[in-house]
Amino acid sequence: MYWQVMDPSAGWATIAYDPDTLQPGAVQTKYYVLAQFTRHIRPGMTILDTGASYAAAALDRPARRLVIVAANTSSSAQTLTFDLSRFSAATGGPAGLVPRWNTVTTGGDRYTAHSDTYLNGRSLSVPFAAKSVQTLQIDGITV
Repeated sequence: MYWQVMDPSAGWATIAYDPDTLQPGAVQTKYYVLAQFTRHIRPGMTILDTGASYAAAALDRPARRLVIVAANTSSSAQTLTFDLSRFSAATGGPAGLVPRWNTVTTGGDRYTAHSDTYLNGRSLSVPFAAKSVQTLQIDGITV
């Protein structure tokens, strides 16, 4: 639960507002980062230990879907690789497609969908811009 959805201070708010007129203002980057988690990790999913401080993962067993939300807090771009070998199967979508959503906190993508990432066996390597958060949706997961 995030209690400061709207606040006159852009530093706290996901959406700023004018305290005099009570009119909403600019949507803040924090809104898009929060969307990475709240739009994909849903009630009933099982939170998994990723072993990494920069990533959260949740499993939807009935849908056979794994959601990973990861952040690159570094000021340089890097590729993050996710090992899915502990799952019995990880097929992804058609041809191993892994849909992803990207938010770059310094400008650019704001919860932007991309369809350009594919599994390599049971491994997934994803380029991350500096200061970015991405959600990865891996279908065809069997535990």
